[in-house]
This record gives sequence, C-alpha cells and structure tokens, in this order.
Amino acid sequence: MNSELDETRKQLDSLIGSKINLIINSGLYKGSYPSTLEEVEDGLVGVSHPTFKGAFLPASRSTELFMKIESSNCIYQSTVAVVRSALKLNIPILWLKLASDLRKVQRRMFVRVPTFIGANAFFLEAPDFPERTAQPSKEWFFVRISDISLGGIGISIKENLIPLCLEGGRYLLLIKISNTPIFIVGKIVKIMPKRESSVEVGFAYEGMSVSAEKIMGSYIRQQELTTRG
Repeated sequence: MNSELDETRKQLDSLIGSKINLIINSGLYKGSYPSTLEEVEDGLVGVSHPTFKGAFLPASRSTELFMKIESSNCIYQSTVAVVRSALKLNIPILWLKLASDLRKVQRRMFVRVPTFIGANAFFLEAPDFPERTAQPSKEWFFVRISDISLGGIGISIKENLIPLCLEGGRYLLLIKISNTPIFIVGKIVKIMPKRESSVEVGFAYEGMSVSAEKIMGSYIRQQELTTRG
C-alpha cells in the first residue's frame, strides 16, 4: 500500500504546473472549472483556486469533484474531496485529497477522426452570465458532426441556426452510430468564425454511458483504419 502511495505521489510531483479541469456534476455550481496543479504536500493536491462569476468558487469541506490533469502523453483522472482553501497567498490555493485512485487515460482516447454524421441537438441550459438575458429557444435542430473523439466533437451548423448556439451553453445531442441512437449531454466550448454558410462549433462531453462509449470507441477505430487505408 505504501508503495502505491509513493508512486501516486511521484506521479503528482511530476505533474506540477499541468493544466487541470475540476468538474462538479450536480448542484448550484455544476460545471467545469479550469485550474493548475501548483503543489503536492502530505498527500494533498494544491491547485490554483478556481473562480465562479469573477469570485472564488465556493468550496465546502468534503465537497467531491472530478479532477482531470493534462500531461503531454496522457490524462490523469481522479475523484477528489475539498480539504481547505488558502486564499491569502500570491496564488490562492484549493487543497484537495484524492478520493479514488489516480487513473491514467491514454490520449489516444481523445484522437479525433473525420466523419460526416447527422445529429440532432436540443438546448438545455445557458451559462450563468448575469449580463445575458436572451437564450436560444427550446427546440431540436439538425447539426452535422465533422470530427469525433471520446473527448469531444466538432460540429458544423448552418448559418440560419447560429442563433441557437450559445458558447458555454449545455445541450443534449442525439447521435446515431451504427444504427444505434446515443444521447450525450455536453457543452459548447468554442464557436469558430463563420466560414461560408456555416459555423464550426467545439462540443465537450459532460459524460456518457459505458455502452455509448463502447459504440463510439468502436466507430472511431473503424474510421482510423479507413483513413489510414
């Protein structure tokens, strides 16, 4: 057991300075928050304190979050629990304790392959920006998936449907792969400049079922082989 803890500590030490995403899956502060791994001390992980609406994200003791650490070759994932905040520092720190094993995910999972799949999208929720009043209407609309990975997808949207796309907004996607419908909830993370009569949109998943991941993973591998051939 001690050897496992030592190995985890070494992994975390080597990742200091890496980008992090802290994900809250439910509640008032549901969302994804960027951060950086700043320190590792006494089995705790110190990250730059994430913000919410320009203020520090409220983080009560024992609150659980999902943490993704990006390295050059892979992504490390773990569930973490809040221990304490240290705000009166040059870099305010949120101290976290691993609540599950630090799992290594190969970046191959996030390799994008080109595709041409039709899908339907439905607006669920707007980002919580005080200055924003107008929201897209609640209706299904057609999109075209231009590339796909197990980390996110690129979407092509016709010009007349641009008003339905809101950066930071949450959407439900209905995708049909190998004649099997898959529902995925995620967020628009980037809207590219308009090109001709369409707009390219970056969409990141909030999560997907195990069965959906298997179907999508199999499709991505097939597309890789086709592209190479």
